[in-house]
Amino acid sequence: MTQDDLFNKPADRFLSKEECAFIASEARKFANGGGITALRIESKWMGNIRWARNNIISSGDVRSNVLRVGRGINGAAANVTINEVSLRALERAVHRAERLTNLRPEAPADIMDSYMAPYEEPKIWFDSTYVLLAEARADLAHDLMQPAAKAGVLSAGYIQVSGTGLSRQREVGASPYTRFTEAQFSVTVRDPKNYGSGWAGIDWNDWNRIDGKQIVETALDKCLRSRNPVAIEPGRYMVVLEPQATHDLVSGMFGGGILERKIAEDTQVPSGPYALRRGYSKIGLRIVDPRITIRFNPLDPNCSFPPFDQFGEVYRETKWIENGILKELAYNRRYGVEKLGRDYALPSQGSYSMSGGDSTIETMISNTERGLLVTRLMIERVISSQQLLATGVTRDGLWLIEKGKVSQAVKNLRFTESPLFVLNNLLEMGKPERVFSPGTPAVAPPIRAQDFSFTATVDAI
Repeated sequence: MTQDDLFNKPADRFLSKEECAFIASEARKFANGGGITALRIESKWMGNIRWARNNIISSGDVRSNVLRVGRGINGAAANVTINEVSLRALERAVHRAERLTNLRPEAPADIMDSYMAPYEEPKIWFDSTYVLLAEARADLAHDLMQPAAKAGVLSAGYIQVSGTGLSRQREVGASPYTRFTEAQFSVTVRDPKNYGSGWAGIDWNDWNRIDGKQIVETALDKCLRSRNPVAIEPGRYMVVLEPQATHDLVSGMFGGGILERKIAEDTQVPSGPYALRRGYSKIGLRIVDPRITIRFNPLDPNCSFPPFDQFGEVYRETKWIENGILKELAYNRRYGVEKLGRDYALPSQGSYSMSGGDSTIETMISNTERGLLVTRLMIERVISSQQLLATGVTRDGLWLIEKGKVSQAVKNLRFTESPLFVLNNLLEMGKPERVFSPGTPAVAPPIRAQDFSFTATVDAI
């Protein structure tokens, strides 16, 4: 490969392994003052199409490159991020990073610099996704709009497909590279005259696993059944949460550094829902119903994702929670070496697979004297990170259950609830299934739980 091959000619939709390595080698030529030069490269192509009110309103293809150029000199490190792939941009980024190191304290070299754990590549590349170009997406959108149009209601949908190359270019040790595809489809159907809305969505690496027709049928059915809702008093209700609603609630257990062991075991100010007391976490203690196990595995065919993070840390198969007991919290390699005697990191990127049971939504409804069937939840803000207490609203389909049957649609409600509270009030669980969670794939079951807190009625659909 020459400079002309990469810098002066149109590139493919995203950078290959060889191109990432070439960029890193060129960047190192600009380095002054010794030390190490490392790059994190995320190169992506994304194609999409969007429609509203049964008409296509936008379509596009976007290519982007994000290069984080890092320089380390005598233990002082600095990074500069650019989005241009050119020799001039690389040179300026390297030299700017070098100038920034002068503002950083010198320290022993980071123990991560030359370390790369072995990993197995998950099956996350699918040609069925990568070949879904603009014309094919337009044909799909046209077909998927028809059921709503024929039913006299309005649909709004979004299809997105992408291909990504992710690389961590090290000066010493292995330089990992992985490529993967992602696909997502979601649709909302609303009645233009009455008060009704339905939603459904899913994401996979493989477009062939997305049944667009079934998703549209589900959203359309929810729209038609949710028309003319009645208002009910807020309070604590028995709830049957569909898998998407379970995920919307439970996903709050994995984001924003909440899983970090260092935070939970801080000897000065331990914090977060998994902190026990100064210097100790709740690892080894039961925190949710003993029927619950929550796994994390990039090789899970129903929940796979790239094998390493942007820092080159390898994701490991982990059980965060097993039979209700907190088993692990995430940590970086430095913490593993210095505090735990482990020569590896345990990173998390938010994906998970939750265990389930043998019940069904129909059975859960029949076992409910009075309660609510919930399509999905929209969390608006976290009230207390210590208890994971959050507030939000129900969306796109909420029904009252009376004497074991769905009796009528009800207006949306505001909830104030913690997933830890709900997962300690379980009555039944169903079969887990893939839900809509782009970027952080997740598998969650439907559940029936008691004493779910609804605090106010909501007039919006």
